[in-house]
Amino acid sequence: ATHCQATMPPYSLFLTLLCLPMILTAPLTDKEVQNRIVAVSKSKPELLSVAVSQADPDLLRAALTHAKPELLEKALTKADPALLAAALQDIDPEALITALTTSDGLLLTLALTRSNSNLLRTALSGK
Repeated sequence: ATHCQATMPPYSLFLTLLCLPMILTAPLTDKEVQNRIVAVSKSKPELLSVAVSQADPDLLRAALTHAKPELLEKALTKADPALLAAALQDIDPEALITALTTSDGLLLTLALTRSNSNLLRTALSGK
């Protein structure tokens, strides 16, 4: 008999999250497919784990749906884990979408590596 693990490894959980929309909803756009490829194949495992385990699900969905793949790659390869978590919790979804679609890559990298979580949350709060 096999025993079910109490928790899924982040990678398995993320693959499950990636596949579920394909089964339940309309086909993914090219950008959504590219973003999922970036998330699975190019991200640092610890940053992918932060995104999957600590992000607000609606914000994670917004990032995977709207981000420019090259900006999402910067976020998932260069970010400080605590700052990535801050950027994916309790913020305005439109501010996150704007950051991941219109930011200069260098400025996004600086914000996710050298800022502090309170300042980053304030910038993304939309207030």
